[in-house]
Amino acid sequence: MASADHRDRLRFTPRWHTGQVTHLIDLSHPVVEGMETYRPLPPPRVEILNNYDASRYDGKSEFLIASLHLCGNTGTYVDSPRHRYRSGVDLAGLDLERLADLPIVVTDTTRSGRAIGPGALPTGDLRGKALLVRTDFSRHWGKDSYFSGNPFLTAEACEMLVATGVAFVGIDSLNIDDINDMSRPAHTQLLAAGIPICEHMTNLAAVESGSGRLHAVPIAWVGGATFPVRAYVVADR
Repeated sequence: MASADHRDRLRFTPRWHTGQVTHLIDLSHPVVEGMETYRPLPPPRVEILNNYDASRYDGKSEFLIASLHLCGNTGTYVDSPRHRYRSGVDLAGLDLERLADLPIVVTDTTRSGRAIGPGALPTGDLRGKALLVRTDFSRHWGKDSYFSGNPFLTAEACEMLVATGVAFVGIDSLNIDDINDMSRPAHTQLLAAGIPICEHMTNLAAVESGSGRLHAVPIAWVGGATFPVRAYVVADR
């Protein structure tokens, strides 16, 4: 499992048609064979189906073809309502408006303790926006300490968020819930309201409220409940 938090993974790409420079901020952990995301779920496994030596096209070209066998809860991933509810909307049914080109609000809860209540959340307009909850717990990624004592949102915090009309909620923690609470109030309330959840984010210290637009789109898996995403923020500077 990769141990780096990848806080410096920023990309600068020119927008030739506007003359602007696009600042891309990566908020995802790379997927590495054998990595652990949530114990005791299985780690990802790579199978090489066709390597370069076996794929030669009369000596003119060669290709690598591989399969990645992984649990939906691997790396940085999005939960759909189906993750919590049998009849909930699956990954293929999620509206792109809740996953892509979302204005962002970042709340710094690094001094709020483990239980993040309503008082630690922003009071401004969240309707149609992505709320990113920064805890800096991602600094434990790749270590045993990542699998216990995680910061989480309380039931009261999530009740408030549902009322705001927030479109998406992400957190840089092992779980948005207290893993010792089997009722999982955060998942229960947010997913019941159709709000996608993104867990195991990273690099949230690099983004600021109103500084860009979030993209965190999983594959359109019919029947799928959760799946990894390459979450990132696009900001012009």
